[in-house]
Parts: sequence; structure tokens; C-alpha cells
Amino acid sequence: MHLRTGQTLWRTTFTISVLSLLLFIAGFLLALNPFLLRSGQGMAPSAGSKPVAPSAPLPEQGKLTVVALGDSLTRGAGDASGLGYVGLVREALEKQRHQSLILHNLAINGQQSSGLLAQLEQPQIRRLVADADLIVFTIGGNDLFQQSGGVYQLDEKKLDAAMNSLTTNFGKILSQLRELNGKAPILYTALYNPFGDTEAAQETAAPVLAWNGKAAEIASRVPGVMVVPTYDLFVQKENKYLYTDHFHPNHAGYQRIADRIMQALE
Repeated sequence: MHLRTGQTLWRTTFTISVLSLLLFIAGFLLALNPFLLRSGQGMAPSAGSKPVAPSAPLPEQGKLTVVALGDSLTRGAGDASGLGYVGLVREALEKQRHQSLILHNLAINGQQSSGLLAQLEQPQIRRLVADADLIVFTIGGNDLFQQSGGVYQLDEKKLDAAMNSLTTNFGKILSQLRELNGKAPILYTALYNPFGDTEAAQETAAPVLAWNGKAAEIASRVPGVMVVPTYDLFVQKENKYLYTDHFHPNHAGYQRIADRIMQALE
């Protein structure tokens, strides 16, 4: 394998990103435990920060409408059952809430953030998003790993350009979703590193972790958006939870993502 990267820069980024990931996951778990927040053990808001309006709770009566957007992860590529995390979340919600559920999985294999932005301009897509009770999506993996035409040939300049473009597009995607639908919770499934057990582990981990931190920071500025971490679900467990293509999760891997999403919805 040949890796053409600024290795010193990405090693520094990797170290910082690991620390950010640990804080991110700790914050996520803290948010799932309202007792810690009520007891004053959570972090206080910073001076001058504005309160974020919560999204509306999921309706308890009638049908529940879920819209799923993004790339092959949202479509469930690699899951022999065909469910993926979206289908598994659907089953879990129906069982937990005893409600029928309408699911619109609008994800496209290989889609990048620019493609999702273009998709959100389509009138039919906009109508479905506007009527959703819950919006889930995954995006970014193709932006980062297709930026140089090959997973193991990460070009530093191209990667930086891809990261900048993804950052801009992600902010626009969240703004569009919230503009179209002012009430539904929006869950973004953050990225894991499928190459964590290869020689490219460090070089690929750094941009993934850096992106997850950026996504969390951007999402914090949009009401009703939660970033669901998945990196820890796969790190050092790639052989167990990845499909044979060594990129997408297998059924057990998608189940772990679905369980994490259900935690976020509790």
C-alpha cells in the first residue's frame, strides 16, 4: 500500500481527534442520562450561548413517518437480511411503540454530500421530508474516501479540500432539513473507520475522527439535531462487525448502530 499523506500533520490530528472522540462519546452518554443533568453534574452552558429549542417528541397516536437519507450505509449495503440500521430501527420502533410505521428510505449508494444537497431540491423529496416525524441520515464517507480515487492513496491536499467541502455541505444539509421540517428530530449517524485493522489505520482514522468532531460542532448549532457516534462500535472489532467487502457493516454491525440510535431516541 502506498500512502501519500502529510503523516506528521495527520498524526497530530489523530491524537487530537481521539481526545475529541472520547469527549464526544462521554457527552452523548451524558445526554442519554437526564439524572446527571438534573443533578448538576453536566456541563453548564457557556456564557452568551443561546438555548436550543428541542424537537417535537415522536407522535404517540397514528402512523409514524420516518425519512432516511444518505448513502449506502443508510440503504443497508452489506446486510444479508436487507434491513440495515434503518430497517432495524423501524422494527424496534414498531415493537416498542406499538405503532405502524411508514418508512421512506431515499438513500442512494455512493452518494456524497453534494448529491444529497441536490436531492433535497427535488419537490417530492422536500414533501416527504416536510411530512416526516423522524429524519435519519448518514453522509460523508464517500466524500472522504473517494476524494483521491482510492482508499489507500489519500492525498493531503485533496483530503483537505474534501473535508472543507463536506463541512460546508453538511451545514447546508442540516439547514435545509430544519427549514423543511421544523419539528422532527434529526439524527445523523457519524462515521466509523472501516480500515482500522489495516496498515492504513492511522492515516484513515485521523480524518474520520476529525470529521466526526466537525459534524458534532455544526449540529450543535441547529435545533433538534443529534449526532450519534459509531466509531467506538467498530474500532478493533472490524472483523466481527464488517461485511466481506470490509467497508460496510454486516448485520451484527448494523444492529449495533440501530441499538445506539434507539438509545438516542429514548
